[in-house]
Amino acid sequence: MPDGDIVHSKLPRIYQKLYRWLCEGKANTTECGRVAMEALKRDLMRKGDLAISLAKRMGESLERVINDASENSSVDWAALSTEFDTLAGQVYGRPDLKELTLRAARSVLHDLRYGPDIDTDNTTEAIVKRYMYEVYESEFKQRTPLTSEHYAGIDEVTLNRRTEEIAPDILTAISKWAKKATEDQSVANLRLPQRKGLKPVDLDEDLL
Repeated sequence: MPDGDIVHSKLPRIYQKLYRWLCEGKANTTECGRVAMEALKRDLMRKGDLAISLAKRMGESLERVINDASENSSVDWAALSTEFDTLAGQVYGRPDLKELTLRAARSVLHDLRYGPDIDTDNTTEAIVKRYMYEVYESEFKQRTPLTSEHYAGIDEVTLNRRTEEIAPDILTAISKWAKKATEDQSVANLRLPQRKGLKPVDLDEDLL
């Protein structure tokens, strides 16, 4: 079956191959993880740099507020959330991408307030990282249940298990991409992580 064939009407075309491979169960976890990373990379690059530039503005605002807060004053988290809404409204671009970035930024705010430690000197990268995962969640994971019957007769439990098995590969790639995109202020130069077990090329090695 050609990779471009639609086997799940609610999934974007870019994720059809990943879904089909997970349903068929012929490829191993490493192979499916590679297909997932490739699909997400292409999706992020197609969506462009709007989220990256917006995350930068949000991160700078967040760091400024945190740095200005003294020991005797607390961060006004509600005001920060409102400021994020304002920043998103000032940027021209697709509303869905702005909403994904807002959700990512709010989740970083939540973790700064209640959850695990986040490097407050690198909040832009944290927001970009959450945005990239929001893309994966909204475009693939949350859409896979939206069908009356899965491809190849697979049941929901098995599909969910296989999807969770590739999660570590996705998270590893996202961590690297978020760092790269933050440094470049662009998603144009994202690369897939090196395949496991492959040695880096030695440019001084005699290959003849």
